[in-house]
Amino acid sequence: MMMKRRMRLSLLSLSLLGIIFFGILFTAVSASTSYQLGLTKSTEEYTVIQYDDDGWKATINPASNSKDFFEGDANVTGAKSKKTIKGWVDQTYSTYDALLSLYFSFIEYGMWNMFLVNFTEAGYNETTINAAYSNTYNAWYGVSAEWWFTEGEYEETPNSTISPIIIMKDPSDYKLILDNCNALINEILNDTTIDMSIKFLFSNKTADEFLWQLVSYGFGIAPPEADYLDEVITELGCENTTAIGNKLIFDRSGVTDYSVEISYGSKGTMSTFVVKDNSDVIIYQITSSNTDWIFFTILISVIAVTVVIIVYVFIRNRKLKK
Repeated sequence: MMMKRRMRLSLLSLSLLGIIFFGILFTAVSASTSYQLGLTKSTEEYTVIQYDDDGWKATINPASNSKDFFEGDANVTGAKSKKTIKGWVDQTYSTYDALLSLYFSFIEYGMWNMFLVNFTEAGYNETTINAAYSNTYNAWYGVSAEWWFTEGEYEETPNSTISPIIIMKDPSDYKLILDNCNALINEILNDTTIDMSIKFLFSNKTADEFLWQLVSYGFGIAPPEADYLDEVITELGCENTTAIGNKLIFDRSGVTDYSVEISYGSKGTMSTFVVKDNSDVIIYQITSSNTDWIFFTILISVIAVTVVIIVYVFIRNRKLKK
């Protein structure tokens, strides 16, 4: 009887160890595979959980508020916004496309038209740029409808119907785009045929500046999320931005130093946005309705219980052998 009992306990221990081993093995195999699209047609709601206006002005800029980052009532605690992912397509960018869509995404439409006229007259057009920088960059291009933050009910129609979600299939392409665009900007700045009134729009970007601009424009990631973010940071060679798991942490400077932490969910889109002062105190926080945290909480709980059982069985077996 005692022998059968010990055998059952040993089999249980081996089974549990096997589950953990194959779980670790599966995770390692998954991390080594190519990135897959995580976007799904769905709606995600965001809520301003916390906003400290005094802390913001003392830390970031006394003349600004959180509307610098988000549209609508983004400076009101409790305000909500939502984003509906409508679909996506495979997208191939040329260097010219990347220059317009990603590197210069901050230029307003009116100024961009003026820029293009002068740009073309100086000999920099789609043909000449792509001939000099012939790389192509493959991406998933998602389109979402966005309702801006509001204290009341959402409008019937979204504030924006074409909010982009850009996910490069190869994270190293972000570095290639940055290098090619910076090289092109150097040419432009040294080109005496381009008027100085146009050149003021141009300046080289650091890796951190480029990534921050991408995040503001519609940066998305692909699973496995932690590997993707780590590769983006490593390839770009960021100095003031780090990746920890599914989170990007930007070290920025305003009135004082502060940080911005952005977490990404399983769809590859933002799930939380947190601003902290240099004492690590939260002055602004947005959280989504993304249920990823529930899944991970359950997963961690299951692993913890499994470990406890294994330890218990191991100790019990030792006692029975004595």
